[in-house]
Amino acid sequence: MMNLAARMSPTRFGGHALFAAEAGRDLRTTGAIAPSSPRLARALTESIARSTDTALSILEVGAGTGALSRAIAARIGPEDTLTCVERNPRLAEYLRAEIGVDPALRAHAERIVICQADIADLPATEQYDVIVVGLPFANFTENETRAICATLDGVLKPGGRITYFSYLGGAAVDRFVGDRHRQHRRGSARALAEFRARFRQDRITVWTNFPPAYAWTLTKPGAAQPDQVDGAGSARTEPITA
Repeated sequence: MMNLAARMSPTRFGGHALFAAEAGRDLRTTGAIAPSSPRLARALTESIARSTDTALSILEVGAGTGALSRAIAARIGPEDTLTCVERNPRLAEYLRAEIGVDPALRAHAERIVICQADIADLPATEQYDVIVVGLPFANFTENETRAICATLDGVLKPGGRITYFSYLGGAAVDRFVGDRHRQHRRGSARALAEFRARFRQDRITVWTNFPPAYAWTLTKPGAAQPDQVDGAGSARTEPITA
């Protein structure tokens, strides 16, 4: 019998249908009913375009069906490498198949690795210049978020960047959800705020995502990037509407 990833091939249903199917199976791990929009993907991968001309080692966490993977592939240089980590085996299988089909991924196929694994299982010896995170932090407990952040910090090089998203309107949603989800979101937000305090922070608003989202960029203290400015720990907001 044809497996799910094959049935959801690019020529038939596409990644959106597979993502929706997995969201129905376990919304907690997918965190949304649709992949990131192109504009959110662009905002989350901007740090790659702003980086130096030297070869970059890039890590994507929570690759899903490849919405961010394609945006990263469109920006990487000829010597850059991309490691995509996805814990869901069906999504990881789909993304492996996409490397041979999708033009953006196929152009860099020899430098893209898909790992079906949990972020906590990443070897501490690996170090990355840029980490793009597609995880649904609002769905994790405070302790889970702290553990993920500790792992990300451990594999990020000094001067490197982490990007991740958070949805707007969390406080409003709290009025309509159960106590458990409310506690998760607030605890995770608290852990992320403490994590951000150790980095230089930038934030932009992507109104055209569904739902609207913040795109955060955190720069780790250490070797400065070419466009790094004074004011570590500061944050700025500039909306993206197109």
